[in-house]
Amino acid sequence: MNTVLPIFLIFLFPILINFFEKKIKIIEWLSPVVCCYAGGIFLGNLPGISWDVKLARSVSEAGLMFALPMLLFATDFIRWFKLAKTTILSFIMLIICVMVVSYVCGVFFKSYDPEVWKMAGMLVGVYVGGTANLTAIGKILNIREEAFIALNAADVAIGAIYLLMVLTLGVKILSLFLKPFDHDLYPEDDMDLLHWNELPVFLKFRNSFLLLLLCGVLIGLSLLVSRYLTGEESAGPIILAVTTLSLGLSFFPKIRNFEGSQELGHYFLLVFCVGVGSLADINVLLSGKIWYFLLCSMVMFGSIVLHFVCCFFLKIDRDTAMITSMAGIFGPAFIAPMSDVLKNRAILVSGITCALVGIAIGNFVGLFVAYLLK
Repeated sequence: MNTVLPIFLIFLFPILINFFEKKIKIIEWLSPVVCCYAGGIFLGNLPGISWDVKLARSVSEAGLMFALPMLLFATDFIRWFKLAKTTILSFIMLIICVMVVSYVCGVFFKSYDPEVWKMAGMLVGVYVGGTANLTAIGKILNIREEAFIALNAADVAIGAIYLLMVLTLGVKILSLFLKPFDHDLYPEDDMDLLHWNELPVFLKFRNSFLLLLLCGVLIGLSLLVSRYLTGEESAGPIILAVTTLSLGLSFFPKIRNFEGSQELGHYFLLVFCVGVGSLADINVLLSGKIWYFLLCSMVMFGSIVLHFVCCFFLKIDRDTAMITSMAGIFGPAFIAPMSDVLKNRAILVSGITCALVGIAIGNFVGLFVAYLLK
């Protein structure tokens, strides 16, 4: 396979997934993120075709570098802290639960692999923020590629199981233990949602160009920061610099409310997902050690159960508990499906905001746990 076709497929696949999302029920149910992972794995393992792994890795890294700032631009910290205290409390409890469980599991599995401390930090990142944080922390800590692929595959497999559970039986089970949501406190008229689909084509192109230009400048500045601090273009300083600069710009209303940042950022996140999925050699996944799956399972389900137990004792309602759990465990892409399942659009904005906050701080709390274990 030549060098042009892999790039073309990686950038085309998310477009097709977004286009068919509302037309094919299975895509809408699984979510574009899961479908892009699966599509990437399929493309990277087509029989008789030599996939350019190095090129796919470069494209996925580029997708991550553009996705992070665009998603972070939309983070409204001021408004988030003004939301109902139960939303903030629930999300803070989730972060603490993930950190505690990851640390305990890191200690338990320490004898299995000398890089378990790195894996524990990566799992904190992915279950507080998202897959981009898992990759970012892995690159910062320079984890070996075999461990990264196995851990990422385990996270996708176990995440799919939990997603099936929470979208089917989860709502009914939690309704038995957690109090109902008070709709009088969150009128839906207050939701400030972007209307990207309503923009004329010219404005879409203009906004996309400006966003790409701004992200390019931030990435360039981050490269300079990395060279200044380390003498080379190192992944760790670059990602941390991009995160910090993007988060700083989110405090400017014109940038935070710039239409298209979430949509374009989501597209590049899907590009990243396809690229990362294509790196997963199915033979490696099938021969992977079972303890990777045990580690991910214990961290994910341990954090979820502990979080819901805390919500019960803190008298946090069911919808807030579930949407903040989804915000951390699965990220922004799964907030809308969850709000539909709950039949509660009033929690959409706060859920997305929590997910974006998780992306913003995921790298920092993940690195904290990793170095604490080390």
